[in-house]
Amino acid sequence: MRILKLSCLVAVVCLLTGCGERETPVRTNTATGENVTLRTGRAIAPPTNLPNFAPLYPGARIESVLEGNGSAGERGAMVAFQTGDPPDRVAAFYRTRLDASGLSERSDVNMNGSVILAAGSKGDIDRGVQITITPATDAPGSYVTLTYNLGDG
Repeated sequence: MRILKLSCLVAVVCLLTGCGERETPVRTNTATGENVTLRTGRAIAPPTNLPNFAPLYPGARIESVLEGNGSAGERGAMVAFQTGDPPDRVAAFYRTRLDASGLSERSDVNMNGSVILAAGSKGDIDRGVQITITPATDAPGSYVTLTYNLGDG
């Protein structure tokens, strides 16, 4: 009977966690003031501080968002999402944004179909973005991880 109750509890928790957005409480390091928030689920809002140089890809299905603030005032996030578009189309979208960004330090790597784009500011080493685009293996499209730091501005 105890195993049946535990199994039912686990099933209910699994069903409930599959719905909507889940957010972990803000974790704060009291010594430094640094904090981080993780959101996962099906209907996740994008980060509140997405920069113009790293917008969310049109039609993206967000899987998780990790936002944080550092002790020196820097802000950033990591967004993991899927899209039905192939890596080359996603990469072209972000290359256009990076071209217009003013971020002068650039890297563009293609390895076995995966694309890694990175850009940074020569005058502010804490301001930049890295975008990793990988072909999806279970359906047409791409998996994308967008990581950015806005520096202390």
